[in-house]
Amino acid sequence: MESIERIGPPAPLEMGGPDGHIGTMRDFLAKPRVARDFQDLKADSHRLESLRAELTTLTQRAAEAEIDAGRIARSDDEYRRHRLSYGAGVLLATLLVLLDTLPANLAAQTFGLSEFPTWGITAVIVGALGAGMWAVTHFKSGWRRGVTIAALIVGLVAIGALRFWFLYVTAGDVLAALLESVALTVFTTMIVWLGVLVLGFTKSRAVSAAERAAYKLRRQAEKKTTQEVALNTRMGADRTQFFADAQLFSFRTFQNDARRNQFLDYVRAEMER
Repeated sequence: MESIERIGPPAPLEMGGPDGHIGTMRDFLAKPRVARDFQDLKADSHRLESLRAELTTLTQRAAEAEIDAGRIARSDDEYRRHRLSYGAGVLLATLLVLLDTLPANLAAQTFGLSEFPTWGITAVIVGALGAGMWAVTHFKSGWRRGVTIAALIVGLVAIGALRFWFLYVTAGDVLAALLESVALTVFTTMIVWLGVLVLGFTKSRAVSAAERAAYKLRRQAEKKTTQEVALNTRMGADRTQFFADAQLFSFRTFQNDARRNQFLDYVRAEMER
């Protein structure tokens, strides 16, 4: 950068507007690099305004979504009790039911059918256990809950009896068949109990969907905030460079400090506009 002492005599000031600096600003922007930097600053300024507007909208929408999720949770009596999301809870309950596939297959083999129908009966047994878990969880009171629990108990006893008969026929030992069938039935009962427990801590689909929507909006708002910070940082560096060029140009153009400061104020106003 050329030192101030070696700057030549000032160029004649062009009075191109009411403030006397439009023509000078035009001369300042005559260099392609300076003009390009100025246009980049204006474009970044408009982009920053758009980012801030989008950030405000996303923040408001995320807050509204969180309020809706809390309202739905309170209306469903889930507020601060249910911790698992709907997808995670259903997945865990499904995995628990699938653990009972092989024990359920022993009960299905009692009917002496071929392989394909046997696995079909196994799927029915496993599906019935899953439906019972869901019903016990969602029927929190009333006669429906009592009927569901009674049906589930009868089903478990029936599955245990089928296992006992299959093991007795294949092994021929009553005591061994009885012990094995009781052990497998206890295992199935524990699976059902754990599934009911998991579903009891699972949020409803509506609550989970509302919270997921709020989370997505928050993530989008965070990304916009990161972009805003990066754009602000870049604009700060660009403004500093552009204003340094303006100061050097003002030293070359004006000898009067007052006129020089007026021009720099004009440049600031143009950068901010």
